[in-house]
Amino acid sequence: MTTTEVPGPRGLPVIGNTHQWARDPCSFRESCARKYGHVVNYEMLGWDTYMLTDPDDIKRVLEDRETFPKHEDGNSELEEIVGEGLLTSEGDLWERQREAIQPAFYMNHIKNYAESMVDQAAATGGRWSDSEQIDVRRSMTRCTLDILVDCMFGEEIDPGARGLYEAVEAFQEPLKPSRQPITFFAPDWAPVPFLRRADRAKAHIDEQVYDILDERCEQRAEGNDDRDDLLAMLLDADTEMGDEQIHDEMLTFLFAGHETTALSLTYIWHLLSANPDAEARLHDELDELLDGKPGIEDVFAFEYTEAVVKEAMRLFPPAHEIRRSPAEDVEIGGYTIPEGCLITLPAWVLHRDDRFWDDPEQFRPERFLEDSDRPEYAYFPFGGGPRRCIGQQFAMTEAQLVLATLARDWTLKREYDDLELAASVTLQPKNDVTMTPHRR
Repeated sequence: MTTTEVPGPRGLPVIGNTHQWARDPCSFRESCARKYGHVVNYEMLGWDTYMLTDPDDIKRVLEDRETFPKHEDGNSELEEIVGEGLLTSEGDLWERQREAIQPAFYMNHIKNYAESMVDQAAATGGRWSDSEQIDVRRSMTRCTLDILVDCMFGEEIDPGARGLYEAVEAFQEPLKPSRQPITFFAPDWAPVPFLRRADRAKAHIDEQVYDILDERCEQRAEGNDDRDDLLAMLLDADTEMGDEQIHDEMLTFLFAGHETTALSLTYIWHLLSANPDAEARLHDELDELLDGKPGIEDVFAFEYTEAVVKEAMRLFPPAHEIRRSPAEDVEIGGYTIPEGCLITLPAWVLHRDDRFWDDPEQFRPERFLEDSDRPEYAYFPFGGGPRRCIGQQFAMTEAQLVLATLARDWTLKREYDDLELAASVTLQPKNDVTMTPHRR
């Protein structure tokens, strides 16, 4: 028998539990799961929220796209950033776009991107100096942005010359955790400097994407384009995809396609610096397998390197939660979950749940080399079901090749006690991630 009395923490008038969530979203959700069980109700940013932490319930929500579409309010915020691309579209449009874009992320195409991944990682290492401090997150962000631009538009596009480094950083500033209270609640007309910078950056990025698209279409009309990058595949797609739709897809991959991998790599360096035994085992594998720069064939041979990437995404999943909204009243876990509410699926909580992970707070990559009977959705850094991240294989390949290229030659020593984290759209460090590279 179902009931509408879903357990959860009591909130304050008007703001509900927003103050508790904003202070430390990850700890708040862990505490709720421990205290109230697998279905928890709280109010966050004015949203009636239901958090689910049973893997079977998560499987049901993620694999039933019709009953559990994206949450409308949260999705509309993303639409303002990337338009109606694959990340935000629904229904028939999403199905057409997914079908058109999916082949770009098959392994036979990812193989063509591997050289760019390695070359840009090597260029990143070339900008490092022995014993000279760097901001690792900034370094990894530039590396993954360069890779993505190569794979989207071709190597001849220079992100620096087109002002994309600064524009992307300014455009993403409103999504930083420290900025979000203002971003969410400031009226559109408010003269907030970082919001106005973000508007100008968005306009600049739009201009650059349309300019690249115009150049490519002109080259094609003249018979001078034989590229096989992502833009070429969209232009060749057997769909009625106009310039605006292609623009939105380019923006989606420009923003969603580089930041999460940059964050994963940042957390990998953070974890390796605190776990010398794991770092030594990684170096042993790279020294054994690599004779020069890594290539796509090495990705198929990597075992511990892949496990390092997976374990880092377990402890620090950049996509720390997935949001959905039931299209009708549904029964979950013995409770009635109302139509239109926000359902949140917190990867952070599942990934650190001792029901599924021994010593869950410990960095132990070897756990991914062992047999396990844990449920499928005890681990879902790329989501699941029909809307599983289309770039999962691309991201895993990229992370391993960048890590292998850099870790073959460098170790990084962190210059801070520990990371302070904040959960925005992605899981982000609050401060600079300052580390010192040392040549091996």
